[in-house]
Amino acid sequence: MDRQSFHLAPDAEKAFGYAQAVRIGDRLHISGSLSVDDDFAPIHAGDMAAQIGRVYDTISRTLTAFDAGFANVVSERIFVTDMDAFLAANLARIAAYAGCDLPAATAVEVRRLAFSECLIEVEIMAAL
Repeated sequence: MDRQSFHLAPDAEKAFGYAQAVRIGDRLHISGSLSVDDDFAPIHAGDMAAQIGRVYDTISRTLTAFDAGFANVVSERIFVTDMDAFLAANLARIAAYAGCDLPAATAVEVRRLAFSECLIEVEIMAAL
């Protein structure tokens, strides 16, 4: 099996116990991305639209590392702590896919995420 791991913030990711992305063949699995800085400190507390922007920026940086973009995304799992806030700010998410076909998506409201200040976490699968 041809497997390649990728880290955006190697020390922090390894300390937490995961890789930002794993490529197996032509499939890229991107771990749940949160609105955090490179030191894993939460940013944009309380602002769903800003957190969505940060999450999709992180996803974009990861896709770019594999010479891919949002056109390669085939599915996403979205976890939010406030579905109403997410739906109100969803245009920030849709903007990431401008000019691309939208992926299959699931959105689920959860009690909390890894950091209590985070409102959204998005996991991606892309075809390369």
